[in-house]
Amino acid sequence: MSKKMILVLTVLALVLTPIMANGAKEAEAPAAAVEQGLKGEININLESAQGLVGAWEAISEAYMEKHPDVKINVDLKPAEGYGDWLKNQLSKDAPTADLVNINKANELKSTKSINLDEYSYDISPYTGKIWKDQYVYEMQRVESDHYGNICLESVQVMFFYNKQIFEEVGVSEPKTWDELVSVSEKLAAAGYQPLAVAGDYNSFWATQMGWLAQIYYDQAYRSTVEHFRSQPGDFNYDPEVDASFVYDPTDPWNDDNGKFSLNKVRAALAVQNGDISANSPGLRAVWENMKKVFPKYAGGDAFFGTKDALPLFYQGKAAMLVDGGWRIANFKRDMDKLTAGGSIESADGSEVAGVKPFDLGNFTPPSMVGPEFEAPARSIEVAVGFVAGVKKDQAQNELLVDFLMYFSSPEGFGKYMEGLLEDDGTPNGPPLVYGVELPAEYAPLYEDMEFVGNCQKGFSNFLARGVGFGVKESIRDWYGYTQQYLTDQISIEQWGAQHQQNIDKFFPDLLVALKLTPEDLLNPQNQPVADR
Repeated sequence: MSKKMILVLTVLALVLTPIMANGAKEAEAPAAAVEQGLKGEININLESAQGLVGAWEAISEAYMEKHPDVKINVDLKPAEGYGDWLKNQLSKDAPTADLVNINKANELKSTKSINLDEYSYDISPYTGKIWKDQYVYEMQRVESDHYGNICLESVQVMFFYNKQIFEEVGVSEPKTWDELVSVSEKLAAAGYQPLAVAGDYNSFWATQMGWLAQIYYDQAYRSTVEHFRSQPGDFNYDPEVDASFVYDPTDPWNDDNGKFSLNKVRAALAVQNGDISANSPGLRAVWENMKKVFPKYAGGDAFFGTKDALPLFYQGKAAMLVDGGWRIANFKRDMDKLTAGGSIESADGSEVAGVKPFDLGNFTPPSMVGPEFEAPARSIEVAVGFVAGVKKDQAQNELLVDFLMYFSSPEGFGKYMEGLLEDDGTPNGPPLVYGVELPAEYAPLYEDMEFVGNCQKGFSNFLARGVGFGVKESIRDWYGYTQQYLTDQISIEQWGAQHQQNIDKFFPDLLVALKLTPEDLLNPQNQPVADR
């Protein structure tokens, strides 16, 4: 097993102590001298959420103490409409924003953000180490050789359940999809809604149903990695890495970043040629299984009108919830509020009435079973944060990179976490900065989590929801005919045919999103013209 794999598995196993790449406890390294004379202004215009104002103000104050000639303005933006605001900012000749959540910028992600890999091997003045060795670099997202944002918290999508309800009904954590169906049947017979899952467009596009669509597409399409990895003679083929890669569906980390070189031209060409088909037995099997649960066990006729399913779970009306790992910390905070006589708010700010304390359990996405499925189910198991520096002139770029070096240092991220908790925020999951631990009140909550590999990398969920990659018209079409299938208006064969028609219709838009042209597809071994 490689040292890189040991590192990733160590983090994913949630060993919440400072670690180095060899797994040993990290000794205090003397920091290099902090660069003097930095001047300028930084506008932090990230997406707002509970606790983040306190987090960014705390780290900004600490940074300005080190650099008194730098002024930092923390002006977080509302989550609703943030993507449109950001794209408008990045389309200006002189955007005022400096630090943003670049994942909401769609096609502008790589062209408007600083390529952090140009600085990754520089020595950080805050630890005296190579910058990339301050945090778990292997879990960062690199798209088309562009590393545009830094993610310093880990998170996993999982199923949560009310332990008291499971005990009352006499059911246990399902390991397969068929077992999930059986558990749901028993819960429904006992008078509970089995699953709390929203069924509106936003859920299919960005949250619960969209997560599940990607997780189970991956189960049926794992081998498509062979179609989008670089081949000998390709512009980015690396003999030291690519020559030794062997596809292994039994290893959920087999296709992680750094295990092979990704060639997006070959990925798009495989879709054009039908080597990766949107109308396959595997994907039809995925949705035949999904229909066994949705909408029947997720609210029935009310499913597609449900925008926020969390109240149903908190009120004890629904027994299970699909959510991210942040729910573990948020649940603790909410139950503490309830015990202290406070109230719990829903996503729209209204009070969730009738909540009684209960114990929370969790399990990883249960695997679908059958000849169409190539490997056990993985999850969306990623680093989150997506903090990027907006590309400007060289001096401003270097100032932003210096701030990100401090942000990703033990001292800087420690200040960030302190501010988050003081402002009533909660961590998403274990931090990915070496030398930073979860607070004692949160660390034990994550000890039982089981990591199973990430489905959301490369092109592992390529055609799960239309052509994806921010092409919303394609995703809206997918939502429409998927709703028709789940409500018995069309057959699975018709669903598959419409899904393929969707891909064919929006394939030109997919090329635009990937910054490719039809001419690029004629020579997949060459670097795309737009990337040269």
